[in-house]
Amino acid sequence: MKTLPLNVFRHIIRTTAAAVAGWTLVVVLSLGAALRSSHEQSVEIARHEAAAYIAKDITFRNWASSHGGVYVPPSETTPPNPYLVHVPDRDVETTSGKKLTLMNPAYMLREMQTRFLGPFGEKGHITSLKPLNPANAPDDWERQALERLERGEREVWAVVDGADDSRLRMLKPFAVEQACLKCHGEQGYKIGDIRGGIAVSLSLASFLEAEALTARDLEIGHGAVWLLGLAGIGLFTRQSVRREKERRQAEAVRESAADEIEDLYNHAPCGYHSLDAEGTIIRINDTELAWLGHRREDVVGKLKFADWLTPHSRETFRQSFPSLKARGWVNNLEFEVYRRDGSTLQVLLSSTAVQDAQGGYLMSRATLYDISDLKRAEGEIRQLNAGLERRVEERTAQLEAANRELEAFAYSVSHDLRAPLRAIDGFSNLLLEDYRDRLDDTGRHYLQVLRDSALRMGQLIDDILGFSRMGRHEMESMAFDMATLVNEVWAELQAGCAGRNVRFVAGELPPARGDRVLLRQVLLNLLSNAVKFTGPREEAVIEVGGEAGAEEHVYWVKDNGVGFDTAYAGKLFGVFQRLHTQEEFEGTGIGLAIVKRVVERHGGRVWAESQLGVGTAVYFALPCAVCGEGA
Repeated sequence: MKTLPLNVFRHIIRTTAAAVAGWTLVVVLSLGAALRSSHEQSVEIARHEAAAYIAKDITFRNWASSHGGVYVPPSETTPPNPYLVHVPDRDVETTSGKKLTLMNPAYMLREMQTRFLGPFGEKGHITSLKPLNPANAPDDWERQALERLERGEREVWAVVDGADDSRLRMLKPFAVEQACLKCHGEQGYKIGDIRGGIAVSLSLASFLEAEALTARDLEIGHGAVWLLGLAGIGLFTRQSVRREKERRQAEAVRESAADEIEDLYNHAPCGYHSLDAEGTIIRINDTELAWLGHRREDVVGKLKFADWLTPHSRETFRQSFPSLKARGWVNNLEFEVYRRDGSTLQVLLSSTAVQDAQGGYLMSRATLYDISDLKRAEGEIRQLNAGLERRVEERTAQLEAANRELEAFAYSVSHDLRAPLRAIDGFSNLLLEDYRDRLDDTGRHYLQVLRDSALRMGQLIDDILGFSRMGRHEMESMAFDMATLVNEVWAELQAGCAGRNVRFVAGELPPARGDRVLLRQVLLNLLSNAVKFTGPREEAVIEVGGEAGAEEHVYWVKDNGVGFDTAYAGKLFGVFQRLHTQEEFEGTGIGLAIVKRVVERHGGRVWAESQLGVGTAVYFALPCAVCGEGA
């Protein structure tokens, strides 16, 4: 951040602080809503539980009402109800002499609510605005609730804070039924009137404890979310700082590049200017200003290019400027321009038009040159070209002379080496013929080794000469059928396969264009190697094929021979590079080097793939530019 300007740093800090404040407000509001919802849910659960208590008492009362009350033996805890003296048969005696007293539904329910509280955990209360028993008189809250029930409400409940705890109070109504008139008929009730209700007062302590646990979980969860949000804001702030740094660095690079371009524009060795649609100069470089002796502030937006031209050049400009705007370019127009001191300057102008998306003219981009300087430069270029051509001719002559000397040296070395080799071979042969009986097996073996070495030396000399001539061979390009050439070469090699089980497979081959003689040597060397290195196989399989491509044609020769370790593939096409011993397979190590040189002289490439003990595939590719029909 220290690299950012103070105002930018302050802006980022303010933005971050606002984001933190906003995020905190969102989390606090969400937590408040969640806590409120949790509290409402706790109260709702308590409300349902209170309703269940009341439903239990109402069910009990309905049962008792359906039976008109019950008779029980009177006792101290259940004395005859003094408020039922008006009810006939309040007290009865059984035929056996047992005394019984009537318990009406209200009496039964009150006794159950007062004496049998334990199993249900909360105390219910039966009440009425006109109770028979003063003990059932309502308190202030119950009185208000009963009045609301008489106005038609079906349930009244509220959360009331007491001295010790908070409680949920609920009251549901009793409607007068036929059985109720037995005890309450004299009070003036009719069937369907609201005679009273059952109230319950439920402690919210256990519900609030559960709510507190939920609140703790909500607070922890929201706290974690808040911290994650802060982390995200911090990460965003960090990225914002990084992006701002990158933007300013990119802007600095652009400004530097723009300054460099402007510097190049102003100090170019030629004049540059731009004209608007009216021909007014809207941009000009220092070089052109220096040529003409003007100041920028006196020119840009004030002068037209035609103002600087002599009458004849002004007419040329009048004709060429519409052409520039119409077709978008003009080239090599000669103008005579007035300098500020009154002298004139001959310039050569080329210009292109900058156009809008619809092809309309916006401005020009013109380049001017001191015709005299241009002609001087052209003369220097001609002199340089002439000197270069002379040096090329000299180097070519030197190279040709060196090649002739090298060829003469090669033939001289060949002649000088062949003479002693012929002597070695001849005298070794005479010794074997004339002194065979005097030599033991070891002596005869030594002489035979000497003869074989001389023969290999002669073959090596021939291969070296052939390889050296390969680079000087004048290539003749012609189109030919590659399949025909392959069959010719294979026919030549078949004599060397006598007594062997060799299966030759020739696939499709694209046509080729090039030096047929040199490419025949390529095929001869590759097929000879395939024949040689499949020697240990009971059945030798040699395949030739090709594939035409958009840019090059690829040909290959594959065999199921002994193969080679691909770790040494880099040596395969080098001169005298052998991957097998002379005792295993004969050869001089020149054949694949010749293949590589011929293919590369055709502008192609060559490579090999192999697996030891499985076989080898050698590929060469020729550019389509040197291929024949179908390229």
